[in-house]
Amino acid sequence: MTVLRSPLRSPLRSPLYSPLVGKWGEVSLLPVFDLARTQRIDIVGIGDSNQILSGFGWDHGIQYALARYFPMWATGLISQNENNGNGSGTGYLYNRSGSLIGAVSGAPADLDKYLNKGTGSIFPAYYTYLANGSSLGSTLANGLVITGTCPLDTSAAIAFDGYYGTFATDAGQFRPFARWEETPFTTLSDPGAISTNTGAVSLQKVTLSATASAARAGKQIGMRWTRPSVQGITGPFFCTYMRARNTDRSTGFAYSTLEYRGGQSARTMAVDLQQASNDTLTHYFSVLRADQQAAEPHIVIMVNSGLNDRSENLTSVGPAAIADGASSAAFVDNCTAIVQRIQAIWTLNGWSQDELHFVFMVSHRQSDPDNAQLISYRSAIVTYAATLSQGYTIDLAAKITSAQMLANGWYASAGADKAHLTKAGYEGMGLLAIAA
Repeated sequence: MTVLRSPLRSPLRSPLYSPLVGKWGEVSLLPVFDLARTQRIDIVGIGDSNQILSGFGWDHGIQYALARYFPMWATGLISQNENNGNGSGTGYLYNRSGSLIGAVSGAPADLDKYLNKGTGSIFPAYYTYLANGSSLGSTLANGLVITGTCPLDTSAAIAFDGYYGTFATDAGQFRPFARWEETPFTTLSDPGAISTNTGAVSLQKVTLSATASAARAGKQIGMRWTRPSVQGITGPFFCTYMRARNTDRSTGFAYSTLEYRGGQSARTMAVDLQQASNDTLTHYFSVLRADQQAAEPHIVIMVNSGLNDRSENLTSVGPAAIADGASSAAFVDNCTAIVQRIQAIWTLNGWSQDELHFVFMVSHRQSDPDNAQLISYRSAIVTYAATLSQGYTIDLAAKITSAQMLANGWYASAGADKAHLTKAGYEGMGLLAIAA
């Protein structure tokens, strides 16, 4: 069993501008992130409105910070109908394209189960379903776009993966396609039309591969479920996630948002995971594990909560069932429920628990001195994390004061909104978060 209580090697030290000291200095990274120096790792974000805010949030800030130290070996998992087709800003210099396609419900049960939210609401991912007789025109935007400045490196050998459903009947088909998404719109991969009728309902993967080319440096590239102006989609059609991988990289990070719940506490996040089907969570984590192509994959679950937990009035949903929902004991119990639900998926699939790492980051300061409840949450979560074989905590309040955040212009609004941050705030706090 790999227990990362302290660095397995000399801490990685790189120049980093510290807002605390106002000069360039040496920074050691938390060992769980330092793993990205020698292998591929996947980080999975779970959080409140700070997870994705105005297209940024921790989804942006943590990736921004990690990219200063490590290569990005893959994008996160992106759904075409993210946020019910409205988009939520998931991704760091990559994102989904287009509006709502088809429906986000109504798929056959044997496919629906792969992104089934139950009575909860795993968010922002939604599947895409076009029923028999429905279609999507070839000129409508869709797919996954990687900007020319993305640290994935658009000039490298890139594999675009799309997860789609097959059916027992009907004449559905689609033509996945990858190209430069700017002049000269060079084709990167065109495998031709794919029939969705295989005689059986199942979930499959299509991979569109592009060889490395220096000519693509700084160019925007992407994959689509259609070939633009040539062939669209004929239903029935179903898809869950898209992803791009730099196949030349054997080390580095990838970051995905599994759960983003604005205005909600860790209790809601835990309930969402409890209500999601086993197939839904197995599908999600199976993709991450398989793509690492490692004897022992490493999945880092990063939970950020606290601000909304202070007003939670419902009994916690972990094993302790604490009636005082806003208490530090309830906060820990809800975090325990998150951990146990994910651990149960590993047990169900026979995966080693040693693959899992849990990082808890209680919400940032809003004042000096800090809010008493947030202080109690931080203290309690440290005690809980110590009970896990690979548990970590990030104490943002110990890294920077509210006055310093205010001076840096990191609050969304100095007077009205200190619960959220600016883009620069998420980037700066992201750098602090990954530091030891």
